[in-house]
Amino acid sequence: TLSQRIIPLEPIDGEPDGPVALTDVVIALYLEGVPGHDHDGERHFDAGPLSEAAVAAFALGCAMGVGNGERVLDILEQTHAGAVEHVIEECRDPLVEKAAAVRSSPEPLEPEDFIDDLLRAVEDDAHATEDTAHNALSMAFEYGCILAHVERAAAMMVRNVFNRAQAEAVTEFEAGTNDDLPPGPDPNRPLQELAAEILSAYEADIGFGGG
Repeated sequence: TLSQRIIPLEPIDGEPDGPVALTDVVIALYLEGVPGHDHDGERHFDAGPLSEAAVAAFALGCAMGVGNGERVLDILEQTHAGAVEHVIEECRDPLVEKAAAVRSSPEPLEPEDFIDDLLRAVEDDAHATEDTAHNALSMAFEYGCILAHVERAAAMMVRNVFNRAQAEAVTEFEAGTNDDLPPGPDPNRPLQELAAEILSAYEADIGFGGG
């Protein structure tokens, strides 16, 4: 399960009395397009589309960290108050190792390579609870931010590969050869543009100062 910390990030605990964290905004944007149903009074989401949304959220984190590296610590401080340095150091070694393995592999890079443990946990069951969905998306997004912080070149590669795959998928959708648009709030735009707009809107409407 996600509670076993399949990547070295604790799932965030929401603070309903505080300002909405940027991570929570990203969760809402990416969860909106994931199919789900209500069961016993609780929302459940389809694991396959949720897994795809987690990959997209991870790639967004990479793009946001590459384009706005000075904001990575602020983003993490909102959900890991007082523990940001510890969180980054805990993630550093596995990310550096993964980046090195990806660079030395003859296979083309896939964004999924960096969060395969997370994706396997999501896909263990056909459906995921709302808590599991929130945790998966938050961990994926923040892991992308941290990758950009510790291995910027690898994060740029993830962003660029995702952008190319997304553009191809949109073209196939418009040509009628693919029934589904890629996940995310605006798959017609490259991630760096989307990340910049999300961050700009967040800073204008909420901000990192808690106001």
